[in-house]
This record gives sequence, C-alpha cells and structure tokens, in this order.
Amino acid sequence: MQDWNEVKAVNAGIDRIISAVELPEIRMSIAHSLKTAGKRLRPVSVLLLAEMNGGRADDATDAALAMECIHTASLIQDDIVDEGLKRRGEDTSHEKFGMFLAMVSGDYLISRAMMLMSKYDEKTILAFSKAGLYMAEGELLDVKSRKYKPTEADYVECVRKKTAIMFESSFEMGARIAGADEKHAELCRLMGMEFGIAYQIVDDLIEYTQIDDEHKKSALQSFILPMVYAQTMSVQEAVDLCMRQVEERIAKIDRVLAGYPDSEAKQKLCEVVDLLRSYNGVKIK
Repeated sequence: MQDWNEVKAVNAGIDRIISAVELPEIRMSIAHSLKTAGKRLRPVSVLLLAEMNGGRADDATDAALAMECIHTASLIQDDIVDEGLKRRGEDTSHEKFGMFLAMVSGDYLISRAMMLMSKYDEKTILAFSKAGLYMAEGELLDVKSRKYKPTEADYVECVRKKTAIMFESSFEMGARIAGADEKHAELCRLMGMEFGIAYQIVDDLIEYTQIDDEHKKSALQSFILPMVYAQTMSVQEAVDLCMRQVEERIAKIDRVLAGYPDSEAKQKLCEVVDLLRSYNGVKIK
C-alpha cells in the first residue's frame, strides 16, 4: 500500500500540515502523533471512494487530511482516558510530552480539520461532523461499559460510534465529493460502517488472543467482543463467533463492491478489505 499514489498524497499532506505549525512545541507533539506508523486507512478510504465514484483524488485530499487529523486527535484523547502507555509501539503523546501539550495538540488537530473541511458542500461537512459527535458518544459508552457487563448490542452501539463512524464518514465523504447520487452515497456509508465494525472486531481478536500485545499498552482496557461472548461459551467458541461476524460483514461489503465497475480504485479498496481477512495474525476465512 505504501507505494499507492493515495498514500503518498496523504503523507505529503501530513508533512505540509506539520510544517505549517508555528509553535515548535505543538509542531513536535503533533508530528509525533501524525507520523507514528499507521496504514492511513481512513484518509485513503476517502480518496479511493472518491475515485471509485468517478471523482478525482485531488478534490478529496483536504477531506482525507481532515479525517486523519480528527482521527489522530481522537487517539490522543483515547490514550488519555485509557491511561495509555504505548500506541503503535511508541510512547503515547501524554506520556512523551505531558498531559497539557497532548490536550493542546488534540485541540489544534481538530481545528485544523475544520479548516480543511470548510471548502466542501453542506452534506460532505455534515458527514464529517457526525464522526466527531459519534466519537464523543462512543467514548462515553466505552468508559461506562467498564462498570457493568455489556451485551453484544451494547458493544455494537459503542463500536459503531467510537470506531466505525470514522470509516462510515470517510466512505460517504469520498462518494459525496465525487458527486455520487444519494443512493450510492448511502451504499458507501453503509459499506464503511460494516468495514469499521469488522475492523474493530479483528482488533479485539488481536488483543484477546495476545497476538500483538506489545503493539498497544494501556492501564485500562475496554470490554471487547470476545469477552462478551466468553461469558457464556468457551474461549475458542468466542473467537470463532467473532470471526463469523467479520466474515458476514465482509460479505456485505463485497456485495456492494460487486455493483461497481472494475477500476484501479475498486481493486485497491478490495485490497483494503482483504486486510480484514488476514490482519496481524488473525486469519479470517
């Protein structure tokens, strides 16, 4: 993926954002958070969905960067709430730079995201704004879930708002920027939602099976889906049921993609979806 034009465009845009920061303390802090290795799936999804719906990646680049900024801000806040120690193998922002600078950096990134989005039409901005609103609600649901045993329905509501909304909004934004009609914009939104929930379930499986326990460390842990299932079944049954959930959601995504003509953007999006099938040691059929 790293040689894709879409990934290169996002990385170049991130460099521009960092270089434009006037105060060196904030520049250093957000550079640490923005440059920490990641697949850039959310901003790349904006660009691929724009291209897949007949638009140009260049027209969607600012929206893609806005999504990466708000996503990074949410990770900074999430790490503070979870008392996170490591993120993607690196010290979290508040551990490295202190609580104050981490919070200021998060505020800066949110404001930068708003500036980047100001050029777009009302429905695209609304799709972006929903991501911020839902993430706030999802974070609260996540924290509350630590005080009781959530059900599967509780889990899905929390994950949809805290994690999946970022992909849901990214997919919808790309389609709308390309000028897709309401039917296709809605199909793309739903496809992003399914991808986002499946993505989090896979992440839960990684945590639950401790395949990659050095990748992320937090003092506090969320109540993840395998733990919900493991209350009433064996560990292996819980893992198998999670995998079936991912399979079913991938199948829904595949059905939507089948309705689009073949293109380079579609092929790349299929490769993104394939990440769910074999990600960090989790093997999905």
